[in-house]
Amino acid sequence: MSFASPPGHREKVASAFGDATRSNPMMDILMLALGFGFFAVAIGYTYACERL
Repeated sequence: MSFASPPGHREKVASAFGDATRSNPMMDILMLALGFGFFAVAIGYTYACERL
C-alpha cells in the first residue's frame, strides 16, 4: 500500500481533518448535562435502595 499523495493533496486532507475535529459547544454542554444527570440519578437510586 502506497502512502504517496499527489501534489496539493496535503492541504485537502488537513482541511478535512480540521472539519472533523471542530467542536460543537452546544453538544459539549448537552453531554456534560447528561453525565451530571446520570450521576445524580445514580446517587438518588443509591439512597432509595438504602432506605428499603
